[in-house]
Amino acid sequence: WVVDRSHQRIVFIEPHGMMQSVAYIHDDKARLWEYLPSLAEDIARRSRPFVKVTLDSFIISASSFDDLQERYDDGTWNRLKFAEKHILFPELGDEYNYMDPLFPRSG
Repeated sequence: WVVDRSHQRIVFIEPHGMMQSVAYIHDDKARLWEYLPSLAEDIARRSRPFVKVTLDSFIISASSFDDLQERYDDGTWNRLKFAEKHILFPELGDEYNYMDPLFPRSG
């Protein structure tokens, strides 16, 4: 939960094994991030004036990318597609750093 004068950003992070999950469209936990913006708007309306509220969620997959890729959804998702859907793998490298979506750079 990060707060400054005019903005609150709350991020839910779930360490989660994904081997039993098969399709994104049916995975409510994975899709939570899709529903949070409207909830954030509702919270902001009830908050003191001029406070922006951002809610977000990510899954940090306990299942490896290699294991999950062939089983999840249609089997064609790459790391970028998983990241776009807020499913991250705890890996750090030059081309993929799971921390980047958690701490987006502004401006």
